[in-house]
Amino acid sequence: MSEQGENLNDSLKSDPIVSNNADDLNSIILELSEQLQEPLLKSSIRLIILISLVHNRQLSFSELSKITSSGKGSMSNHLEKLQEKGLIRTFNAFSLTGPRLMVQITENGIAVYKSYANLLRRIII
Repeated sequence: MSEQGENLNDSLKSDPIVSNNADDLNSIILELSEQLQEPLLKSSIRLIILISLVHNRQLSFSELSKITSSGKGSMSNHLEKLQEKGLIRTFNAFSLTGPRLMVQITENGIAVYKSYANLLRRIII
């Protein structure tokens, strides 16, 4: 470990707030690690899709492709996996330019996002 890393580590250990909460923090990190072992959440693209949908409630397939910089095949695969777990639902909407595949987050998807976000919030020092 570098000298800077050792100094930061010593500084954190001597901080009463951090040192008193080390066991709590370790258990939170373990919980986060277990949640990220879920194959569905191992993909940063699927996490970005969930985050985007939580904040927008629904987006089109093409909007999600742009946000994630994913191609059609990759996006279809990610959406299929999210839908199989009940985190999103897809439906066709008709517009002046033709049909559009829309993606909407479900209550289950919101719950998974909130659980993930709460764990991250709890480990921020």
